[in-house]
Formats: sequence, C-alpha cells, structure tokens
Amino acid sequence: MQTAEKKQADWAVLWQEERQTLSLQGEPVLEYALVRPQIRDGGRGGRRLDRYYQHLAEVWRRRWSRALYWHACLDLARCREQSRPFHPWQAHLEGRVLFQDQDSLSIRLDAEEVHGDGRPLRVRMGDVWSLPEGVPLPAGACFPGDRRWWLHLTRKLREQGEVRRAAGDCFLDPDFGPRLRQFLSPHRYCRTPEGLEFYVPQCALAPAAEGVVAFSLPLERK
Repeated sequence: MQTAEKKQADWAVLWQEERQTLSLQGEPVLEYALVRPQIRDGGRGGRRLDRYYQHLAEVWRRRWSRALYWHACLDLARCREQSRPFHPWQAHLEGRVLFQDQDSLSIRLDAEEVHGDGRPLRVRMGDVWSLPEGVPLPAGACFPGDRRWWLHLTRKLREQGEVRRAAGDCFLDPDFGPRLRQFLSPHRYCRTPEGLEFYVPQCALAPAAEGVVAFSLPLERK
C-alpha cells in the first residue's frame, strides 16, 4: 500500500507556458501568454486531469487566435482610419496550486484580456479534485452531515460581504445581498490552507474595476 507521502508526491503539477504575437500586415495586434497546469504522474487520475487542462487551454487559445484576434484587427483598422494610435491587445492565462494534500488538489486559474480601451476583462476558474481518482470534489463534501450547508454558507458569505462593503474594502452593489446566491456556485470554488474561496464573476455584483470578487470561508481544522 502506498504511503500518504508517496501518494502526494506522485501528483506533480508543472506549468507549461506558451507565448504568441499575432500580427496583421506585419503589425502586432494581439499578444497572449498561456500558462496551463501540466499533471505529471498520478496514474489514470493524473492523465484525466491533464487532458482536462489541455482542453481548457485549447478553448482559450482558439478564442484568442480567432474571435479576439479578429476584433483586434478591426480595432487596428479603425485606428488607422481615424489616425489614432493603436495599442496591441493583451491576453493571458495563469494559475497556481492553492492547496494539495494526500486526498485533494486545488488549482486556481485567472484569465485576463485587455482590449483597445485598456480596461481589463477578468475570469477566474477554481477546481478542487479528489485524489487519486482525479474527479471533481463537490464543496458539500466539506460539510458532512449538514443537509442545509449551502444555505448556511451563503448566509455567512452575505454577512461577510456586508461587513466588507461597510468598511470600504470592496465596492459591492447596494443590492448585492439578495442577488448573491444567483451568482455563487458550489462548482466555482477553491480550497486553500485556511478554508474555501468562492468567486463571483466580474461585473455581476460590483463595478468592473473590482474584477472578480472572492469570498472566503474558514474551515475548522480536524
């Protein structure tokens, strides 16, 4: 039987980086950097996760090399027509391992696009995996025996948001409270050494300048 140390060591997370500059008639219009997790070892579960992140990277690569590139080219054409300076659009995907032990692995990925107006568009993705199977670990697994865990959790996060808004720590919309559950998802979260992080999409409950709003929930240590 494998020891816990051996089981954890088998799951090695490396980072594979790809950089591209896409041009039109010799002029750079879009620069992107794509850094994806690469799972080494881990057996069948590790291979399953690696295929998932390969596919996810391809989704972003396809978006940037097609739709976003075309929009950047149109922006370049408008700038030329109006004799305005053009700044190449930017995009990147990067991530980090937030938590790993012998039973689970949590990876957070952040994507950002900066269009011609200079304002960033951000997306955050969180994954928590059960090891060694390499399958998603539902957030409810952290609250065994609590059938109303999602209701209790969203109440705590709403209280946290109200405190942060009153303190000026986060400029949440005045009516964020009743709408919070609409944008929270038990599948969009990460595990950290302190507990759990849940994410609300950019512009959903706060101005765009706030980016992705994160709520944290400490977990009791066993």
